[in-house]
Amino acid sequence: MKSSHARAGWWPGKWRTALMRRIDAWPFRVQIGWLTAVIAGVVVLLALGLGWWALSLGAQRLLAAQERLLRPIVEAALLTPMIERDQATVAEVVRELVRGESIDRVVVLGHDGRVWQEVAAPASPPLPWSSELRIPLTQGSLYFGEVRVRLNAAALADAAGYLVASALAVLGIGVGVAVWLLLGWGRHVGARLARLEQAAQGLARGDFSRRAGGDDLGCDEIGQLGRVFDDMAARIGRTVDQLVVSESRVSAILQSIGDGLVATDAAMRVTYLNPIAQALTGWTEAEALGRPVSEIMRIANALTGQPVDLPIARVLETGHIVGLANHTELIARDGTRRHISDSAAPIRDASGALVGVVMVFHDVSEAYRLRTSLEDNRTRLALALEASGFGLWDLQLTDDSMLLDKRARELLNVDASRTAISRGEWVERMHPEDRMAAQRRFSAHLAGEVPTYEAEFRVADGRGGWRWLGSRGRVTERLADGSPRRVTGTLADVSDRKAAQAQIQYLAFYDVLTGLPNRRLLQDRLHQAEALARRVGERGALIFIDLDRFKNVNDSRGHAVGDQLLQQVAARLGSRLRAADTLARLGGDEFVAIVTELPPALPVAGKHAHEVGESLRQALHAPFDIGGVSYHITASVGIALFPDGNRSADELLSSADAAMYAAKQQGRDRVCFFDPAMQQAATERLQLENDLHDALTRGELELYLQPQVDAQGRTVAAEALMRWRHPTKGLVNPGAFIPLAEETGLIVAMGDWMLQRACAMLRRLDDAGLPIEISVNVSARQLREADFVARLQRILGEEGVFASRLTLEITESMLLTDADQVVARLYALHRTGVKLSIDDFGTGYSSMTYLKQLPLHEIKIDRAFVDGLPDDANDSTITRAILGLARDFGLQVVAEGVETDAQAERLRALGCPRMQGYLFGRPQPAEHYLRQWLGH
Repeated sequence: MKSSHARAGWWPGKWRTALMRRIDAWPFRVQIGWLTAVIAGVVVLLALGLGWWALSLGAQRLLAAQERLLRPIVEAALLTPMIERDQATVAEVVRELVRGESIDRVVVLGHDGRVWQEVAAPASPPLPWSSELRIPLTQGSLYFGEVRVRLNAAALADAAGYLVASALAVLGIGVGVAVWLLLGWGRHVGARLARLEQAAQGLARGDFSRRAGGDDLGCDEIGQLGRVFDDMAARIGRTVDQLVVSESRVSAILQSIGDGLVATDAAMRVTYLNPIAQALTGWTEAEALGRPVSEIMRIANALTGQPVDLPIARVLETGHIVGLANHTELIARDGTRRHISDSAAPIRDASGALVGVVMVFHDVSEAYRLRTSLEDNRTRLALALEASGFGLWDLQLTDDSMLLDKRARELLNVDASRTAISRGEWVERMHPEDRMAAQRRFSAHLAGEVPTYEAEFRVADGRGGWRWLGSRGRVTERLADGSPRRVTGTLADVSDRKAAQAQIQYLAFYDVLTGLPNRRLLQDRLHQAEALARRVGERGALIFIDLDRFKNVNDSRGHAVGDQLLQQVAARLGSRLRAADTLARLGGDEFVAIVTELPPALPVAGKHAHEVGESLRQALHAPFDIGGVSYHITASVGIALFPDGNRSADELLSSADAAMYAAKQQGRDRVCFFDPAMQQAATERLQLENDLHDALTRGELELYLQPQVDAQGRTVAAEALMRWRHPTKGLVNPGAFIPLAEETGLIVAMGDWMLQRACAMLRRLDDAGLPIEISVNVSARQLREADFVARLQRILGEEGVFASRLTLEITESMLLTDADQVVARLYALHRTGVKLSIDDFGTGYSSMTYLKQLPLHEIKIDRAFVDGLPDDANDSTITRAILGLARDFGLQVVAEGVETDAQAERLRALGCPRMQGYLFGRPQPAEHYLRQWLGH
């Protein structure tokens, strides 16, 4: 402290500081030149004796000092880039070092001895001894390379100044001032170098905030080195911050992904385990780190149970991404087995060397179970399809390609080597008459008009014939805009069912004995003929033929002879008619012929009709040979011309029947026309029509019910019937006023009245706890009303009844005109919840067709099929067939017109679930049955 004060006394500190700052502003060579000038004489004297020894000693000390200075700087600046293989940063640091005056060359070697960077300063005088510093780059026991720094002649300036000061000290006090200046300058330089050393050591310890304070170190090389150091430290700090953020981001991603992740080094030891992997393996990361991955990840084949090699080994061997095979299980630490799917990929350093492997895997146990279940279901489906005879097709609408299974190829007669056909070829294989209907139904399904595609069509069977196929399908995949993309369906051979339907239809419309149309077909053709005659302005004749005394043949010769006689009669009568005419057998010995295309003039038409009637009568005069025995038979013939006013087909048939009976009354074997005097009935009909207009407003209509019972005889439903109580005539036959209401349009208002009363009765039944349903007949005129569905919904809402308790009965004749409109209306009714029933099933052409097209709940077997039970084999066959069809289609069945116990027993034996008829109750006022059901 004393000497310090002494020095401060004769040389004030502020002067010394100012001088040192002035000196610091000079380059090292100027500073050294100044000092050299001060002690030049001493240096000359010392150089001769002590020069070489002192200079060598000073150089060694300088090299040691430079090494102490440069080692922390180099390690701090180059260790991290060497670890990260960042050659760009290494090159930049090396260039900064060479810019100093004292460094001649810097060489950076990798851990394998290869040169990474080599930068030399412009040519400078060489030193007479080795001036190369070797600074290894290590971290712990890990060696990452070496930095070789060669100093140039400029570095000798420090040593020279120091040696001159030493020589002056030997010479004495004369050079003391020079020595003192040299030592003061050396302390000042040392202090600045110490600041650089401290900053470098802090940087080496990871304190990237430390700075050397380059702006305070002056403008010489040390100051420049300090500023370079500060800039380098700042860039290293920013790089480390970015690395920390990146590492944090990567860590967050690895921690949050839904898959398990395991990372290993090149020795297959675990270096990382994310939370999902920890949960699936049962190992924590702390437990797993450093362990062989085969100990953490144990996998086996799910089918054989045998261990399976990890894909990590194959990645290390091949250097490529490797995935697991199917049916692989992960065995957790606790023995739990999970199906997994994974892949392993190599981890490479900056030079491309493989330093580890990362494996990503996830639990697919549920997907594996579902896939296994799906395969099982597919197997069962294939077995079911094979057993049922169904074929499977899959149509891609994007390219119109249709995949076919083996059975589908067989049904479509497609070569076995082909697995697919085009949609166009599919259509081309259909019978020309069936293509349009099949395509129309397919388009309707694609447009969403019907929930499923259903069609039946014929295809060539490969043997010169045609086979009937039934196809069902639905859209199974849609595009992003909702349009259909894929349709899947089945094919089935329905030839046998079609044949059965044809047989049933034949039995329903043709007489089994003679092959002639029966009453049902006759009525239909009569409707058509009458409508055609009105449209084209022609006339026609309905000719009723009844064999005279045919009963005698049956009674005397037996039914077998009688049947043969009827067959021969049918053949003879048919031979006298044109192809355009119709000959039908009504039953027993009654035949009816419809003759069309007669002249419009009534007398002329009558003359032609009479000639035909006579021809038919006379055709029977020749004897019939049956088993070598001749039989003679005659016929009484009645004729009614049409059109005749507004008379219906049933009325025309009654007129012809009346004329035939008139012929019998007149002695048989003759022809009679319908008597015009019978028009009195038409007059009465007109009066009835006038009275009907006021019946609804006067409250003359009444609700009647007829019960429907199940097989045990319990009342489960009732049919609602309309009755008209005329003020003078009493109850009017429904057959008289219902057709009138249809023709005049009154049926619409009367139908609404009927629906309202039926729903009101349902409400009363509900209140009484009686689960009895009610069915109501709906006329074609009602069904075609645009707001019919809305009116029905309003009535149901007002009465507060469930729509499912109400059944609407329609007839097949409604479907013969405007079929598309009627079908659409029926679907609309179905959506309201009401049930739909086909009344008088089997009496129209469309029974089989519409069974599969309409949303039906029930069919009612026509009383014509019940009348002949249990004796008539044809009626039994038809009834059995209808019940079978209903069961196949899932429909309820009600047999109408059951009047005897024998009929009921036969229906029960055939499996008929419901019956209706006089046997169980005649139509009675609704109140009558309500009291009966309530037990009053």
